[in-house]
Order: sequence, then structure tokens, then C-alpha cells
Amino acid sequence: MKFRLLAALMLLALSVFPAAARKEYASEMDFSFSDREKSGAYSERNAYIITGLGDSLLFDGKDISLTDGELTISREGTYIFTGRLQDFTIVIAAGDEDKVQLVLNNAEISNSRGPALYIRSADKVFITLPEGTENILSDGSAYSLTDNESTLDAAIFSKADLCINGSGQMTVTGNYRHGIVSKDDLVIVSSALSITARENGLEGKDCVKISGADITIQAGADGIQSDNAAESHRGFIYLTGCSLNITAGNDGIQAETLLKTENTCLSILSGGGSSQPLGRSLDSFKGLKAGGDMILSGGEYAIQSRDDCIHANGSIAMEGGTFYLASGDDGVHADGDLTVSRGDIHIAQSYEGMEASALRISGGSIRITASDDGLNGAGGSDGSGMGNRWGRGRFSRSTGSIEISGGHILIQARGDGVDSNGNITLSGGVVLVSGAPSTGNNAFDFDGEAAVTGGVMMALGGSGMARNVSRAENQGAMLVTFASQQAGIPLALCNEEGTAILSFTPAYSYQCAVITAPEIREGGTYNLIAGADIPDADQDGFARNAPCTGGNILARITLDSLLYQNGNGRGGGWKNFRGPGGR
Repeated sequence: MKFRLLAALMLLALSVFPAAARKEYASEMDFSFSDREKSGAYSERNAYIITGLGDSLLFDGKDISLTDGELTISREGTYIFTGRLQDFTIVIAAGDEDKVQLVLNNAEISNSRGPALYIRSADKVFITLPEGTENILSDGSAYSLTDNESTLDAAIFSKADLCINGSGQMTVTGNYRHGIVSKDDLVIVSSALSITARENGLEGKDCVKISGADITIQAGADGIQSDNAAESHRGFIYLTGCSLNITAGNDGIQAETLLKTENTCLSILSGGGSSQPLGRSLDSFKGLKAGGDMILSGGEYAIQSRDDCIHANGSIAMEGGTFYLASGDDGVHADGDLTVSRGDIHIAQSYEGMEASALRISGGSIRITASDDGLNGAGGSDGSGMGNRWGRGRFSRSTGSIEISGGHILIQARGDGVDSNGNITLSGGVVLVSGAPSTGNNAFDFDGEAAVTGGVMMALGGSGMARNVSRAENQGAMLVTFASQQAGIPLALCNEEGTAILSFTPAYSYQCAVITAPEIREGGTYNLIAGADIPDADQDGFARNAPCTGGNILARITLDSLLYQNGNGRGGGWKNFRGPGGR
């Protein structure tokens, strides 16, 4: 009961402490790999060799004993396993300062009564897979082997730090519950692993660190998990330069505190994918999940998830990489800050595309398809969190913000395209929105203030609840309503010389446009033209300062000030109350 209370308090602290405080925890985390972890080297000179002959063994060594199918190693050293060991458990019962190296040289180890490898005590154990070797470990579907202090539940179960290294291959089958479990650190370097488990694939209680490995996981529950909630600098997962292919019944990867990736290739299918209904399930089906913060830098990410593809109870920093996301809920969700500075992000399916208390985009290319909001800045905590829930997450109605200073953003949203429960700031970048044609949603919406000081935006949608920006500096902004135009008809804002300042072709029909660009000036006159021919436009009909011919003039606009509005739209100062979550 005390542990549960401590874990709950830890999660509460992570959710309410500011981002700066959580980053201090990260400074105490060890993201390094030792020389021995990276090398995978071993010497046969003083090594002990254990040869499996099916149901019998050949071995020699005073620190090795065999009793009732348990081969026990009680001292530091190098032990080389080869051949087939049927119905044996390898037990490591060494001293607390001993480092034990197990070299699997084309070994097949199985045990129908318990784990194939049980590390009861040691300072650290290395499982080394030499180049060119293929090794197989599996446990039984029911255990008779027990430990009074621990619940044995994995084909490889360790109560000490565990490192798997070397460039060989290992196949692990967890018939009972899990594949590989370490109650301390779990480190994997360079190896090729294939893991099948009834429940979790990989578990490292204090941390999971993977470098340069190639891993395939088929898990009935979580693919990879680190679950130490009692210590703020533990419970993290660090992935660098590796390739992971995960099919998980629940979460693909779950870190209790921090999830950090660098130049990693991830393919994740969680909870059956985005086509599965969330319903009233009490389980979690996220792709990447962190109880604290998440830092994603470089690599490729292909994630299909029943719930959020990427979720953090703290903050998320997307600092590069290519993302292909399909979600039954949010594409990317952070209870705290969500910052995007680099990368290519493709959200092909989502309820809400990107959602956070504070959304800050300074670079990258983002394409979002959402059945509700594209970008949503909303205060409060999402109901999905690290715990259980049913239905789509809802932020509480509170402050929220969206700041766009760079990047190229394309949104197709059946709800609001860009929606903040607080303020919106546009100072750079390109924002193109194809919003819902219905009157109950806006291509551009906010409850506080929307300020434009730079950047380019064309947000197209319905006119019933349309909103103009509330403040413009350095350039003009306009809200224009007109006769409804069909989906796929390009819209261009042209100057008097016939140059298209900005053009865009939306995916949905539209009757309203919110437009801003540096070329829109006070005193200038502009034509809003539908169906014009713009040869320089890209696949989305987007062009800047390009030649424009033909088309139908929907409106002729002269700016007497930096803000212009016609038709039925609402001005920027009108507060919009629509209940919890801004919906």
C-alpha cells in the first residue's frame, strides 16, 4: 500500500512540476554505454565450457553445480554455452560484486518448469552473442521453480543489472508471461533479438537502454517497459541507433519517467491499430508513452495505435526524424508542452492531430488529418494519462496556447483546424488549413487573443463561427466570407499586378478564409480568386508570389487598416464559450 501511494505521488509530481524541474531529473539519468557493454568481446583462455547434449550436460568447474535440472554458477567468470539444453534452468548465484559473462555459442536452452535463465544474484551479468551465432531460449507455460523474494515470470529473469551484447542472434519465447525481465538495468547493444511473449517483451525496472540493436517483439501486453516510479532518475528508456519492430497488445513502449530516442527506426502496431475502437476498455493502447517527458531526435517512426501514437504526461520535444502516424485518438499528445523544431511529421489518421497545454512549432514539415481538431492548445491534464480510461481524452477547459514561428503545416480537420483555449501567436512559418465546412467548427479558433507578427496562413472552412485574428503587426490579416466553393477548387489572394501572394487547394468545401502574409499591407487592394491557374503551385495548390491567371473573383479587398473583415464572421475580440475542452 505504501509503495502504491509513493508511486502515485511520484506521478503527480511529474505531472504538476514545471518542465525545467523534470529536466533536472534527466540530468541524473545515465544515457552512456560502458566499453565492456559496447565491445561484446570475450576470452576462451580461462572460460568454462558447458555443452548441452539434450537432456544431459558436459561441464567442468568447481563453481558450477547441477541439481534437479538447475545448473548453478556461483562465481565471477566467463561461461560458454553451446548445444541443446532441454529442461534446464541456468541459475546465476554469484556474489554481489561479481560480474558474470555468459557466451551463447549456438545454444538452445529450454525449461518447461520455469525460466531458461534465472539471475538470482550478481553485480552484473553479460549475455554475449558472438557474430554468426543463432541462439534460442524459452520457458514453460507454468512454473514450478520459485523464489521467495521475487515472482519469476520471464524466460530470462534477472534480479541484477543485465547486458545483452555481441552481434549474434537470439530468439526468446516467453510462454509463461514475459520475454526478458531485469529488476535493475536492462542494456542491449548491437545484438539481433526476436522476442515473443504472452505479456511484456522487454522489461527493465530501473531503465532500458538500447544501442545499435535490431529487435523484433511480438507481445501480448507492452512491447518495452520501464516501470520504476519510486525514483525520479530511474524508470527511463533510451534508444539510440537501433531498429525496433514491435507488435503489442497494449503500449508499444512505456517509460515511467523519460523516453528518449536518437536516430532510431521504430515500427509499432499497438492495440490492433487505429482502426480498433477505444470503447470502454480500461487498458492503454499507445504507441510511445512516458509518465514524464519525451525527447525524439532523428530516425524514422511508423506507428499505428488504437490510442495516442505519441503520449507524455509531461512535455514532448520533437527534434528531428520522420514520423508516419495513424491513431484512433491523438496523433501526438502532451499534458505539458509540445515543441517541434525539426522533422517530417505525417499524421494520416487521428481524432486530434497534435494536442498540448502549450504547442510550440518552430520548424519541420507537418501534415495532419483529424476527425476533430488539427492543432489543439488546451490547459489541464488529459484523461488518458498513464492510467486506465475509456473513450477519447478530454482536456479540462483552462488556459492553453499555440505558438507558430516556423515550419510548414498542412491540416485537414473535420473539427477546428487550429484551436486554442487560450492564445495563438503566429510569427513565422506556413499554415494551410482545410477546415470543416459545417457551421459548428472553425478553421481558426481561439478563446483568448490571436496575434500575428509574421508568417503565412490560409485557413479555409465554414463561415458560421469564423474568427479573424485579433491583432496584427508588420503585416495585414483578413477574414473574408463568400459563396460556397467546392472541395478541390484552389483559392488565391492576388495583388493588383496579378501575382498570387498566396494560394492553397483545400480538401473540403469552404465559404470563408482567414489569410495573413507579409505582402498584405495597409492601403493595399487585393483580389480573392477561386479556380485560378497557378503553374508554380505544389501538390497542395500552395504557392507564394507566383504568376496567376484566370479564375473567378470572389471578393475585392482594400485594407484601411491591418485587420479586415467582411460577411458573417465574428471579430477577434468575441469570446467563444462552448463548454469543456473548447468543443
